[in-house]
Amino acid sequence: MMLIISLLLLLPVPVRAKSGSGAERLISQQEVAQVLNDYLAAKSQQLPRVELRFASLSLPKPFKVPQGRIEYQIIPAKPGIIGSRRVTLLIRVDGRLVSNQSIRIELEALAEILVAADNLRRGEVLSPENVSPEQRDISRLKQPLFAGDEIYGKRLKRSLRLGQPLSRNQVEFPPMIKRGERVVIQAQRAGLVLSAAGEAKENGLLDETIRVMNIGSHKEVLCRVVAPGRVTVEF
Repeated sequence: MMLIISLLLLLPVPVRAKSGSGAERLISQQEVAQVLNDYLAAKSQQLPRVELRFASLSLPKPFKVPQGRIEYQIIPAKPGIIGSRRVTLLIRVDGRLVSNQSIRIELEALAEILVAADNLRRGEVLSPENVSPEQRDISRLKQPLFAGDEIYGKRLKRSLRLGQPLSRNQVEFPPMIKRGERVVIQAQRAGLVLSAAGEAKENGLLDETIRVMNIGSHKEVLCRVVAPGRVTVEF
């Protein structure tokens, strides 16, 4: 689920400047907590299957910034924030960076996912009878499965114990992109998106990294599979 660039949130807070030079404004722990909770609420709306909440926050001590128009920018340690142990809080006043805070967090991401309803053997064909939905914290899970329709009739690549969560890499899916297929290579950075034509040099499942040749430059690059016929690369 979850982009290869950091997700940002700008929360403009207009503040009336006091007269006189050198005026300052105190940023309290409660204000920082509110900014972080508002950010998490916004992220939760983008992930309707997941309920995000902070298990704990190590908030900075109150600090002062100059008076003016304040903008808060939050950058999670991991794209999409799920799995992040830290976030960076940047504060700008009238467009000028005045504070850079690293905040330690413990995050819970609750969602209904599929787990093994029995002890399942490698090669077993999945059906509604051998999987069941359960609400779990997915903040430490990779590629959990939310719906059974996409896995019923497919085989397990490894054995699972009763109650163990199913993940996409444990199920035999057909490749999303096949070797020799023409694809669109997208590179993103700071809101800029560049596209190029490419050719897949190997099969790839969703979120796998594969070799892709840029048709224009004839150079091979490592790309992440994000959709049928589309891969992304960092630059």
